[in-house]
Amino acid sequence: MSDISKYSEAACSLLSEMVAIPSESFHEARRADFLCSFLKDEGLDHTRYGNNIVLRQPAEDPSKPMLMLNAHIDTVAAASGYSFDPINPPADKDRILGLGSNDDGASVVCLLFTFIYAIRERLELPVNLMLALSCEEERSGENGMRMLRRIVERDADFAIVGEPTGMKAAIAEKGLLVVDAVCEGVSAHCAHAALGVNAIYKAVNAINALKDLEFGRISPSMGHTRLNVTQIDAGTAHNVIPDSCSFVIDIRTTDSYTNEEVMELLAEAAPQCILKARNLLNHASATPQGHPLLKTAEKLGVETYVSPTTSDWMRLSIPAVKMGPGDSNRSHKADEFVYRDEIADGLKKYIEFISNIQL
Repeated sequence: MSDISKYSEAACSLLSEMVAIPSESFHEARRADFLCSFLKDEGLDHTRYGNNIVLRQPAEDPSKPMLMLNAHIDTVAAASGYSFDPINPPADKDRILGLGSNDDGASVVCLLFTFIYAIRERLELPVNLMLALSCEEERSGENGMRMLRRIVERDADFAIVGEPTGMKAAIAEKGLLVVDAVCEGVSAHCAHAALGVNAIYKAVNAINALKDLEFGRISPSMGHTRLNVTQIDAGTAHNVIPDSCSFVIDIRTTDSYTNEEVMELLAEAAPQCILKARNLLNHASATPQGHPLLKTAEKLGVETYVSPTTSDWMRLSIPAVKMGPGDSNRSHKADEFVYRDEIADGLKKYIEFISNIQL
């Protein structure tokens, strides 16, 4: 393998510039502008779809399958408690600090420079390469991969989805089902509480029933479906019986149930609630047994695992693994960072992985 140090240094430099450009979900235009300008300066042909950017390897070989490299350019809002400005962080000799540096900027620059390395060093790969930098991932937006997949999946056969996994390969990930629940009652003055129906009490009963709900089917690869009530809201004054209580249910699904089946189970457990799923599309994902991506991970000794977090993988219908530099435990937290050495290691391992795809 040719010396990649200059590529990893360039990747770190690009990430530092990216962090300084706010790119919260639904507001990625400036970062997309910046990346398109960078690609133009590098002489790399690309196509922009909204705030998504797609590059294809020159001189594709029609006899080879297409591997898509994907990472997202958006971030969450900055968490409270930062000890420095999240978009104007201090310099650090060992780390790149700032919002989105770990999730998902490190994967963006590593996959971008993997793509550049493959072209500039004229790697003889067993696959053609496509790079898709997507937006709106953190908010499951309609104009991110949900839209882009209709374009990229015309030609892409399988994918590596870049997320902070410590360069382990997630070969399955749980899905996400977020449900808004409302229990309705009858308002009354607290001095005449018998005239009312307390919506909070109805919600408490519903929440207890949901807490005890058993999902009987267990996924061999992903284990149990997990349900948590994470938000609740009710009441207008201390002396008024509340006529409405709303709460939010977060469910990490497996391939044992469809999202529609989960909704049916919720309705049976809590019939006193009005239940509405925010999105039924965020399904669980798993790499098919015997797929080239799995065989490649096995050959290279890449550690595999089941991921509890979601990504753009759940929006794809092609086989994939999730793998990237950084640590998921740093994501969405104050004082986010990624080590420079993690970017160098990620670039090296991505190049090794795509060079050894076991078709």
